[in-house]
Amino acid sequence: MIRAIMPGMSEKGEQEGGALSADLEDAARRGDTAYLLDALGSPEVQVRILAAERLGEVGGDKAGLALLTLARDRWGERPEVRIAALRALRSVQSPERYANTLEEFICAENRKVVSAARKILDSLDPGGYAARLVSRGCLDHNAIRTYGERREPTAVGLLAGYLHDRVTAGDATGSETWGKVYAGVRALGSIGGSEATAANRELDSALREEIGSLTGLKRERARKILGATEACMNAPAEG
Repeated sequence: MIRAIMPGMSEKGEQEGGALSADLEDAARRGDTAYLLDALGSPEVQVRILAAERLGEVGGDKAGLALLTLARDRWGERPEVRIAALRALRSVQSPERYANTLEEFICAENRKVVSAARKILDSLDPGGYAARLVSRGCLDHNAIRTYGERREPTAVGLLAGYLHDRVTAGDATGSETWGKVYAGVRALGSIGGSEATAANRELDSALREEIGSLTGLKRERARKILGATEACMNAPAEG
């Protein structure tokens, strides 16, 4: 039976918590997967985190399946525990399979989980990281900046499509969209090429037609975006 670590522990409680940690470490040394799997059912977050870490050390099919199930439990488990499970999987899965597993968590997920998964994936596959973001359709600010900083050519279609959608919807200067539009323009400018330039030109033309009817913040946002489109379109081609 797994002993619980209670919030606000007394000195005796801290001693019991230390004993539990030692129990889990001892179970890992013994390769006692069943004990560690039982610990994943503890009501205490820290116990589940420690159990996930130890399962990664033990390895094996049962540990791998349990860790993957835990990492995917987006509705029933705390982000901290899911992240611990994701990290532990690195010791269980092959590098290629692990990178593919991480891709599941880099978009449309809990922010903490996304951040952790992206950091691990970037360290594991820095050369392919940006393309993996593209493959998942990631269009948050961080992803868009990454496309531009790494000049990821496969991102052009995704970014061009996003800008086109904003032009069509007429919300390029909206409070929830303009920041990503601006970042997208700059990313396309960094990547370069005819398709990227065409996407920025379409946006530029649409905003110039619209700016006369805009007021306040929307007008200021349009001016900032237009400054970026103009700079990108007039930048000399590299190479």
